[in-house]
Amino acid sequence: MTLVAGSQDGQLDPDSSGARITRLEQEDAPAELPQGMETPLGLLRFEATLATGRSSQTFSLYLDPALGVGGYWARDSAGNWVHLSSAPYGGKVASEGGRLRLDFEIADGGPFDADGQANGVITAPGVAARMPLSLVGQAPDAVAGLWF
Repeated sequence: MTLVAGSQDGQLDPDSSGARITRLEQEDAPAELPQGMETPLGLLRFEATLATGRSSQTFSLYLDPALGVGGYWARDSAGNWVHLSSAPYGGKVASEGGRLRLDFEIADGGPFDADGQANGVITAPGVAARMPLSLVGQAPDAVAGLWF
């Protein structure tokens, strides 16, 4: 697993120089995942500092395709799980150099920044996960929603 800050389609974005991953931890998957969601890596919690003058940051997460994941999900401030590496959220899932690349963007202080503050630091727990096709687009349940 490799996480890159300031990535645009797998390449370093010159406008994002200065963006840095300051912490990356792998934890047990949360108990309140949507039904059917499988997280072979558990929860990934990271912190990143933004590049100067930026209010959001782009990321690329590189994984072994044998994990079978289909995207990167994060919980928004309302408790819904959202597929950030999907086109509706400006993300992308791609293959690069024999590895799976999950691209996504998080706004500082936005709904996916866990500290909720526009302070130049993004705190972002999320999961690289696979979902059975029959569950794609399911409505939110009482615990957590899933949105694509």
